[in-house]
Order: sequence, then structure tokens, then C-alpha cells
Amino acid sequence: MKESIFGIIEVYKKNVPAAPAAISFNLIKNEFAEAIEYKGIIEGNRGVVAFFGFLIFIVFAFAMAHLISYERQRKYPSLFDLSMTVFFVTVFSTFAVYFFLKCIRMELFRPEDEPIIFDRKNRKVYRIFREIEPGWRRLLKKWPVKATIHDWNLIDAEHHATVNADGSTISRIHTLIFLVRKSRTDSTIVDSFTLGNGMLHGEVTVSAVYEHVRKFMEENGPHVPTGDVLSDYKKPATFLECMARTGPYGETLKQWWRNAKYLTILGFIFFLITFPIATFVGLFSWLSYSTATPIEWSSEIRAAVGPPAPKL
Repeated sequence: MKESIFGIIEVYKKNVPAAPAAISFNLIKNEFAEAIEYKGIIEGNRGVVAFFGFLIFIVFAFAMAHLISYERQRKYPSLFDLSMTVFFVTVFSTFAVYFFLKCIRMELFRPEDEPIIFDRKNRKVYRIFREIEPGWRRLLKKWPVKATIHDWNLIDAEHHATVNADGSTISRIHTLIFLVRKSRTDSTIVDSFTLGNGMLHGEVTVSAVYEHVRKFMEENGPHVPTGDVLSDYKKPATFLECMARTGPYGETLKQWWRNAKYLTILGFIFFLITFPIATFVGLFSWLSYSTATPIEWSSEIRAAVGPPAPKL
């Protein structure tokens, strides 16, 4: 039942279909005899966070430089004005540096993936994820990669939405969130995780993605929805491959021209804008892939789900 335009939109029930059809958005990377493995890091996302942090840093740097230049041109600035200038420059510069370093840190030495396995035979959910720790002191330390095992019966799913407003338009960001309760008798939430975050743009898609998980776990549904295929994504091996995935360059130019001709033309018209953006995103993407750390499921989990089925 829909409740609001933001916050908790819907609380799903495991014995009630969430949508008329089920989809996976090609998020399933492996299938096992009685389990499916979803990828946690969506392709195309690497480098974007670092670029956003870099962009914010540049904006603040130009703003602070303009403020300092303005104060230097004044002949007789008051002590109060000078104090406020020093205050704003210090505060905002500190924020910009911290925000940029945090974004860079989130990209570098990131796990190759943060996968999730839904195991219907043992009624378990397995996760590998990196724990992001806040604060300056934790910024330069290694963030731990952890693996957890949850009881499916203690997991509830919800559709959340947040509202973004930029002054002229209002949009909603939709998220499928799984909440983990402490025990059957204690409803305290001890953990949470998302699925397909960044790809679920509407209410229909959120419910449809959850419906596949629900049907697989509760009704012995198919491993992959009809019409969907397993993800065959391979990480780019070189900087040029990373660049090719951020814009219409290299071999992807033919695909862009064939599938989005007008968008490609606009990209070349605004070349002075699109090329620097694609270059920096490609650079940060390459740095993220180059420093990515390999992951492996524990022997306990591999024994529980068995070997993955060969991909056709």
C-alpha cells in the first residue's frame, strides 16, 4: 500500500505479490542449484562519486579564490570583515577538502564487487560489503571488507523514496531496502542493505525487482526472470577502455551513433564540456578499477550454495 511521496512508500509482504511481473535489471551475476547471486556495484558507477567530489572541490576553490580576491581589492576592510573572510575560507575549504578526499577514498581500494546471494534452500542471505567509517582519522585507514549471513525469515523489504529539488524541477530517488531484525522476538533493526541502488528509477521497477527475489525465495520461482539474462559484465582492463565507457569514444562511438544519434551529435556540439567530464570520470574510473581488491566467498558459503552453474 502506497503511503507517501517520500520516505517509506511501501512495506512488502513475503506472501503477497509485489508486482504483476518480475525483473532483475540484469543484476544477477551467478546462479546456483538453489541460490542466485546479485552484483552490488553497478557497472558505470565507478568514478562518478570521485568526479562529483572533484567538481564540488573545484566550485568551492573558485568561490574562495573570488572571495579572497574581493577582500584584497578593498582598501580599508574592517576587522570584522577580515575575520568573517578568514572564517568562511577556513570552514568551506576544510569541508571541500574533506568531501573530496572522502569521495576519492570511497572509490580507491574498493572491493571488485559487493555481491548478495539469496539461498532459498537454507533460507539465508549472504553479503560481502565494505564498511565505510566516518571521520578524519578513518579517512586514511583501511576500511574493512566484511561478510555476513542473515536469516531470510528476519528480513523485511521496503520501498523508500527521497525527494530532490534543484529550484526548477523535483524528482524522486527510489531505493529497495532490506531491513534485518535482531531475532523473531526482537524487532530491533541490526542491519540493512539495498539492491540495485541507482538503477531503480520508479515505483514499478522497485516492486518488480523485489517481486523476483520474493518469488524465488518463497514460491520456488525461476533463477532469472523470463526475458532477462545473466550479467556478463567484464571490468575494463585499460584506461582507454574506461574512457570508452564514459562517452562516445573509441569503439563505443559506433554504438552511440547507432542507438542515440542525436545525443551523440549534442555531445560533439558541446565537446568542450562533455570531453573534460568524460576524461575525468574515465580517469577516476580507471583508478578505481586499478586499485580494486578481489573478493571471495568463504568455504562455508561455497559449501552451502554449491558451485555456480556454467554461463551459456
